[in-house]
Amino acid sequence: MFMRLLKGLIAAAHTPTNEDGSLHSSIIEKQAKLYASAGVKGVFVCGSTGEALSFTKDERREILETWCPVAKANTLFSIIHVGGACQSEAVELSEAANSVDAGAVAAMAPPFIPPASIDDLVDFLSPIAKAAGDRPFLFYDNPARSHVDFAPGLVLEALKKAIPNFAGVKLTRSDLEAAEAALDACGEEAQVFFAADEMLLFALQLGVEAAIGASYNHSAGLFSRMMKAHQAGDMAAATAEHDRAVVMIDVLHEHGIIPAGKTIMSLLGIECGPPRPPLKPLPVQAATELANALESLGLPDMSPCS
Repeated sequence: MFMRLLKGLIAAAHTPTNEDGSLHSSIIEKQAKLYASAGVKGVFVCGSTGEALSFTKDERREILETWCPVAKANTLFSIIHVGGACQSEAVELSEAANSVDAGAVAAMAPPFIPPASIDDLVDFLSPIAKAAGDRPFLFYDNPARSHVDFAPGLVLEALKKAIPNFAGVKLTRSDLEAAEAALDACGEEAQVFFAADEMLLFALQLGVEAAIGASYNHSAGLFSRMMKAHQAGDMAAATAEHDRAVVMIDVLHEHGIIPAGKTIMSLLGIECGPPRPPLKPLPVQAATELANALESLGLPDMSPCS
């Protein structure tokens, strides 16, 4: 129905907070302008990078109601993640995203009490997708967070049949066989948004055209050059950027992807604040080590895409 929504990079946005952990929604405008100036095509709001399940339903509604008009004003495609353990709350958030003209709505499998079968997963997601109205609906496949790990190809085939506004999947897996199966299942009617940043080059070789990731908050220039080099057939240049990306992501993992990512945003002049418990902000020494390691790689890099 929706076919290809967009090509390119989508930033999995951090949720900005004040020092006391409360929302700091006024920072969202700065985030959007940074992404737009770098040529990022869209924003994924309230995913795992955005610490979605650490925020209340009302806070998540405030976040999406702030992001959608700001994204539109900055020509960014907004994908709002509304999923969680409570189906009725996800339905309410999906309705809210529809009411403020979100580009698309996404939902993950319910964590804590997992569905016992693919049919149960489809039954859980269907009312959420229906509440999005005519908005495209994406399945947020993230087994590391949801602990629901059905074969993506089978899940997507079932969702295509059951959900009229099904438009694709945010595939948060480094398994290339799963990516290939997802591409086959989506076919021409839906789209795979690849979400394992360190594996993007290999996903491009399979035919992926769009990616959602935390790295695109602060280093979209690197990944944009990788994508352009791949498209031009310059695998030496693409591989060089890939190798830098892998080193960067290893450094981020050493410090924790979310606390490290928020620290890097401050290097770009955007104070996204501390993460919420149980995560903690980086100590000063760790933040300095992170900044030095990235500087040696020529990062962060939000150089504009041509």
